[in-house]
Amino acid sequence: MKKAFTLIELIFAIVIIGVLATVAIPKFSGLSNNSKIAAELSTASSVQVALDACHGEWIINEGDFTCGVNINSASDLTDTGYPKQTALTTSVALDKILRNPVGWTFTNPDQYRGPASNNDTGVSESKCKDEKPCIGKYWRYDQSNGTFTLTP
Repeated sequence: MKKAFTLIELIFAIVIIGVLATVAIPKFSGLSNNSKIAAELSTASSVQVALDACHGEWIINEGDFTCGVNINSASDLTDTGYPKQTALTTSVALDKILRNPVGWTFTNPDQYRGPASNNDTGVSESKCKDEKPCIGKYWRYDQSNGTFTLTP
């Protein structure tokens, strides 16, 4: 009756663990980048929904109302009912549409950058696939039609 592992059994166990680690580690290495991209895309989608909601309020009310955080319909909206670019230009990007958008910055001229497209801590261009946000890309708001789009 055996009470201990042989050296061969231990070596095989170590080799198997090593092979599993070499396969698993690359799978988890991109999770930080993927989470930054997902967070930025989610926030951008929320921004577009908020802009559309503001436009919907303008259509329904046709008068004095406030959308977002302190966007006054009389002075901060265009003739088509979308927030003016100047209404969204704050020290924290989109602070008037979303409350405390974490990781977003506004840079001139009208460039919004999120966690993935931030020039300092964003996702490198080599890991940027398809139409995803990364360093070198930014979001632009078009006040004429209320679109919030990623620009390469």
